[in-house]
Amino acid sequence: MSKYITQLGPKEAQFISLFATKNNGFFMVEEAIQFWKSRKLTHDILWRLEKKGWIERIERGKYLIIPLEAGPQRKWSADSYIMASFIVEPAAIAYWTAIRHWNLTEQIPRVVYIQTTKRKSRSSHKVFGVEYEIITVSQRKFFGHTKEWRDGKACLITDREKTLIDCADYVKRSGSIMELAKAVKEAAGQISWGKLDEYTRRFPNGAVKKRLGYLFEKLVPQLPEEAKNILEGWQRGLTKGISALNPAGPKSGKISTRWKILINMEI
Repeated sequence: MSKYITQLGPKEAQFISLFATKNNGFFMVEEAIQFWKSRKLTHDILWRLEKKGWIERIERGKYLIIPLEAGPQRKWSADSYIMASFIVEPAAIAYWTAIRHWNLTEQIPRVVYIQTTKRKSRSSHKVFGVEYEIITVSQRKFFGHTKEWRDGKACLITDREKTLIDCADYVKRSGSIMELAKAVKEAAGQISWGKLDEYTRRFPNGAVKKRLGYLFEKLVPQLPEEAKNILEGWQRGLTKGISALNPAGPKSGKISTRWKILINMEI
């Protein structure tokens, strides 16, 4: 339904003015109830303000003030990183979105991937035409973040090293095995190898070392000595069993005994 801005009453104007300056315009219904002093009245007013085009419902109990810059037809798009932090808490921009953030690919993901430890009833959200996908992980996998400030709000993003590990763990969320391969090749000269090694020791999935180790050796012929030593250490401590290079690929292909990996797709 198209929304067109319409006039506010004095109390509504006070409400919009107050909440527009708090938390980048995001607010919870409980905060609004404190202002209006009545749960029923609050829900009625929020419904009316949404119809008037002054607020947008993000999900149940969560709203955003639409600023005047949206114009009479109320077309607006919020910063996707800030939106991610409002959709779920804690939140870290991750997977393919983080690959793009670090310029490890030229592709622009159609989805903003959010990593969190919190379980949500819905994993997919669409806000202002942008699709968000929430991936819930265990606390053991939720680390390796860097903080970035956007419009005065701190947002978490997985750093380069953790981005590679997450994408090797959940290849589908990296866009594809080819996107992961491009990211590995591009990141080889940018990452801290010591940090990558430390992260793989903490991460509870042995397939990560197999996929990354194979890709680094295949795609980066001039690895630094530190990297070579680390990969040799990985190779000696691989977990049992054969892991597929591309979990979504065929079940057949050559096996790299060095990396205990099924090469089921040519890179």
